[in-house]
Amino acid sequence: MKKLPLSIIIPCATDIRIKTCLDSINENVEIVVVLNGPTTEVVNIVKKYSVEVVTLSERNLPKSLNAGIEKATNQKFILMDSDCVFHSRAIKKIFLALNNNFVAKGKVIFQYDNLISRSISRVRDYTNADTVKAYNPFLGLRKDLVDKIGGFFFHNDIYWTEDADLNNRIVAAGIKIKSVPCAIAYHPSLTLKQDLNSAFKYGIGKRIRVEKNIAKGIGSHYSMIFDVAKKKGLLSAMYYHIWNCSYTAGYYFQIVKDPYKTRRLIN
Repeated sequence: MKKLPLSIIIPCATDIRIKTCLDSINENVEIVVVLNGPTTEVVNIVKKYSVEVVTLSERNLPKSLNAGIEKATNQKFILMDSDCVFHSRAIKKIFLALNNNFVAKGKVIFQYDNLISRSISRVRDYTNADTVKAYNPFLGLRKDLVDKIGGFFFHNDIYWTEDADLNNRIVAAGIKIKSVPCAIAYHPSLTLKQDLNSAFKYGIGKRIRVEKNIAKGIGSHYSMIFDVAKKKGLLSAMYYHIWNCSYTAGYYFQIVKDPYKTRRLIN
């Protein structure tokens, strides 16, 4: 199989599902795994694959993504989460989309196995797919984008919303985000605890961006609940309200606790 001039970058610390992710890569491409404070089990899994490895001592996702981009030898690359899997031909479709675009976004389908995870899936679809954003995972980028968005891809000290900051800089630069909905990746079903924990952390990340003076406002979306009800159903709207409550709690938790000690880095 002819090798594509494309790199796939996958940060991983504790997630043993990286095996399934790596197994789903059915194109001949460069694979860069960034082990950021990894467990022994994850290290042993990755050793079995022919991949480029970058090892970091700390669990810092934006720093891991930056390290993976720096390690990648190709101009085109895809950012992927270790808990996702690629659908057949999805990688090639993003690769082709990057021929004429700086940014290409595949569609992540959140799977579900019960009523709660179905509501979560629909809300994720509403926030991540109905309006195209340069959010990770399954985000294709070109390295020559960097000079158009401030000279860097990710702030190392913006936890949990580093891709939201990237998206804002891409939009501000007037760069088109090419949606490739036929390029599909699958995310396993999320539990209520997992998704609300993510919402809480996104709230922390948003507050960090506010403190760095690169974003404004809380960023909660209570006003969109009626639209969610219309498009995704009443149960999804009810869940979206709960999700926003958890997000808001994370925002104020950052004000009080600053858990990642980012305030000392702000000029």
